[in-house]
Amino acid sequence: MLRYPSLPLLIALTLLPAASALAQATAPAPAARPAPATVPLPNWEQLSPAQRDALLAPLRDRWNGADPAQRQRMLSHGQRWQSMSPEERDKARRGLRRFEHMSPEQREQARALFGQMRDLGPAQRDAMRERWSQMSADERREWVRNNPPPAKPR
Repeated sequence: MLRYPSLPLLIALTLLPAASALAQATAPAPAARPAPATVPLPNWEQLSPAQRDALLAPLRDRWNGADPAQRQRMLSHGQRWQSMSPEERDKARRGLRRFEHMSPEQREQARALFGQMRDLGPAQRDAMRERWSQMSADERREWVRNNPPPAKPR
């Protein structure tokens, strides 16, 4: 039998603060790791050639696999993006994020509505938006059946 039954407990309690300090010393502090959003990223000109190539590789692959019509569309989109103001680019990004979070049915409706509205004047667009907002879900589905979205360009 142990002469001092609480001796192991006393040793463990004595070593606990030292073990805690050792664990903290070996693990990096959470604040020492910068959050991805707070790390300032360099401008394009400051990227290394390897970093630029890594960013452009997916676009290069898409371009090389595209037919002439797709390449022309890609070039037109790039030129249009360059001509946009920062506010217009931000609006386009928000629209794309909103579209990405839509259900497949909502996307089809958005495509159909956009296809119809693109050729309308401002007053007619406003009237169409108002009419759309008054429709029930069933009426919208029926409208999309009668006004299918334009074919997706590929």
